[in-house]
Amino acid sequence: MLRESIPKGVTLRPLSYSYLLEVTDTINHRPRKIMGYTTPAERLQEELADLQAD
Repeated sequence: MLRESIPKGVTLRPLSYSYLLEVTDTINHRPRKIMGYTTPAERLQEELADLQAD
């Protein structure tokens, strides 16, 4: 998924950390069919809430 934003063959080294955070944030907030159309960010929050509840 990272390569949808950053073409293959382009090295990540010259890219800024803030740009890479922006790209990963976009990826993590994209709904996934395999997750029942929830986002990885939503799933992470659910897991963290479950851990705190225990």
